[in-house]
Amino acid sequence: MSETSLQPNLTLNVRSKKRRRIILILGIVLLLVVGLVFFISYKVMDTLLHHPRDTNVSYDLNIDKTPYQEVEFKSLKNDNTIRGSFFYANGLSNKASDKTIIVVHGYTSNRLVKGRTNKLVEHFVPKGYNILAFDLSSQGKSDGNMITLGLNEKYDLLGAVSYLKSRDHAGDNIGVIGFSMGAATSLLAASESADIKAVVADSPFRNAGLFLREGLPFFSGLPAFPFSYTSTWMANWVFEVDLDSISPMDAVKKMQDKPVMLIHGTGDQQISYKNTEIIYESLKDNPSAEVWYPQNTEHIDAINHYPTEYFQRVDRFIDKYIGKE
Repeated sequence: MSETSLQPNLTLNVRSKKRRRIILILGIVLLLVVGLVFFISYKVMDTLLHHPRDTNVSYDLNIDKTPYQEVEFKSLKNDNTIRGSFFYANGLSNKASDKTIIVVHGYTSNRLVKGRTNKLVEHFVPKGYNILAFDLSSQGKSDGNMITLGLNEKYDLLGAVSYLKSRDHAGDNIGVIGFSMGAATSLLAASESADIKAVVADSPFRNAGLFLREGLPFFSGLPAFPFSYTSTWMANWVFEVDLDSISPMDAVKKMQDKPVMLIHGTGDQQISYKNTEIIYESLKDNPSAEVWYPQNTEHIDAINHYPTEYFQRVDRFIDKYIGKE
């Protein structure tokens, strides 16, 4: 065979080898990029679900010398020991009322709700209500090693309800006031418990998966695509936390005859008030549902920004559905 006839074959072989080399390099680069995306997504979810605890629970335990009791009970999930504070109605030590308000805090918080529990205790205890404020699993001083954005926390709240039912008449009339993730948790638990008579949900998200996908760029600085999707997938696959199943907007559809009060400031940059609009739409057939959008108010800050109106509204609601004889 002549050299002239071999030349085209050699050229084709060289081009084929170059093409395979380029494809191999591109494949390796793609795998590295995909691996990096999933590694970052893992770190994002690991940080989100294993946030350090806020254990400063000392400064509210002497509110105007209101008698209180340190209490423990079990979550109805994972058998975690949940720790909290029980404040006696009317300041009467060891004599509980038959009306109790449970306070449910949000993400990276504890039973104090950054001082909001103080205000609730100072206001409602003289009106004849007990207050039970507790630390959700993996937060404050309660057991646990992972925050699940309401998936398991609802069982902490249901455990609190069970605990109150064991305290003579303290569990006869139970209302819940929840903030942020605690508001979402309260709606989830109330949809499963007839013992929770009424709920005040301050600044809830409508669905945890949607919340993360919409809010991840704000909280992490990462672009929405692809990280919003890979992070929720990582939460489900690695940490077994199905964020899309944590859905207050769906849970409330089972609560068309339970009193629900929604509060959400229009200036909320963490969880848009649009979340509450959608939840309220799910309650459109509930005659005992109501909503308040305090103007230009930041996340869970209506109690501080409009304290007089806040307590007027919440008073009327709680007294109507929990305080009635």
